[in-house]
Amino acid sequence: MTLTIEHTEAEGTLLHGTSRGDGSAEVVKGLGWRWGRSIGLWFVPRSRDAAPKRVLIEQTAVQLRAAGFEVEVVIDTTTGDRGEVEERLAVRAQARAGRLEDRAEREQAKAQQRYAASRRIADGIPFGQPILLGHHSQAGAERDARKIRSHMEASLEHQERAERAAAAAAVAAAGPRHRQSPVTVANRIERLAAGVRRMERSLAQSAAAGHQRQDLEDLLAIDRADLEHWQKVRADQLATGQATNYSPENVAVGDLVKISGSWHTVARCNAKTVAVKTGYSWTSKAPWHTVQEHRPRGAGNA
Repeated sequence: MTLTIEHTEAEGTLLHGTSRGDGSAEVVKGLGWRWGRSIGLWFVPRSRDAAPKRVLIEQTAVQLRAAGFEVEVVIDTTTGDRGEVEERLAVRAQARAGRLEDRAEREQAKAQQRYAASRRIADGIPFGQPILLGHHSQAGAERDARKIRSHMEASLEHQERAERAAAAAAVAAAGPRHRQSPVTVANRIERLAAGVRRMERSLAQSAAAGHQRQDLEDLLAIDRADLEHWQKVRADQLATGQATNYSPENVAVGDLVKISGSWHTVARCNAKTVAVKTGYSWTSKAPWHTVQEHRPRGAGNA
């Protein structure tokens, strides 16, 4: 039987050709693969829109061959359109938000059910009625008290789970929008540019070979494509006025700048950051792309 381990950017790393009871599950589960019920295939978690995990792929192939399978490995490292990548990320984020919202609703319903169960028992007990020690009702009253406590504790636990799921759903739903915010885009460009420079130095100075060098080359290709994409996004944001472009060329010491919703007096203009007065003996630095508005000195007070 021939199995195929295939990696593409859009689909991630998948294992084709397996069947129930053929012995492949025991091999791949131990290596961290998971079964995807919706696709009917084994997959490597978090492998979509990411560089192939070559070491894991090779380990999987070796162990499957040792188990008697013929294994073909197909790795496609082509970097696709980054706009399509962002669309896929957005779709997955919305799907995750939907699942979390459903979970929150289920947990909320359970919380209400358990609370109602505790109330039904409590409502059958006269207000202020103590447990009568030595009375024939003692055992039943203690049992009711335990049930009320158990239901209330379970209700609180389900309520907390519902709140955590709802909060996570809100974060997931807002993720795609947050990825496009001007400050986030500028931060991402700085991070990607630094990563590209670091990997280029590593490849130029290192004698790394095999998977180590291939992994670096894979990551570098992705980061280069991502950097180019987000630089275009920022250029569009600057052109449409969504993003600001302040620098030492248009801001001077003593001017006012608005950062994170608050106005500050400029103490020093650096190449990449602006230092503002804090009212204490020290200043605070912020990247230029976080400056939201600017007022020249003497133009007005904050």
